[in-house]
Amino acid sequence: MKNKNWVRNAIDNFILARLEKEKLKPNPEADKRTLARRVSLDLTGLPPKPADVEAFIADKSPDAYKKVVDRLLASPHYGERWGRFWLDIVRYCDVAEPWSVEKDAKAWLYRDWVVQSLNADLRFDRFLQLQIAADLIHKA
Repeated sequence: MKNKNWVRNAIDNFILARLEKEKLKPNPEADKRTLARRVSLDLTGLPPKPADVEAFIADKSPDAYKKVVDRLLASPHYGERWGRFWLDIVRYCDVAEPWSVEKDAKAWLYRDWVVQSLNADLRFDRFLQLQIAADLIHKA
């Protein structure tokens, strides 16, 4: 590999090898403003607040990025964003029947549970168990 100074972790070795195989060069590192926007859109689906961007830019500590990621993961918007993908997979719908316009009075309970489970960092195996056999699982 030619550009070894670009590599920061083991995964970067694989990325760099593929880039060089395709005769491509890695992009330069993103500035903090761009990085704040990217991580906010990735984790919450929302652009960052200007004050949050300015705070991130002003934070010169080595763990500034980690603090931003932790704050976004603690946001209720994290579960809302990522819960949508799960709800699509299970074909969640607010209406009683796909051809109906009548609302299912309790469908929102499942939707909110999915969002809350993601925000609470519920283990994936437990997340599945509770959906498949929740009525058979005795609460301890």
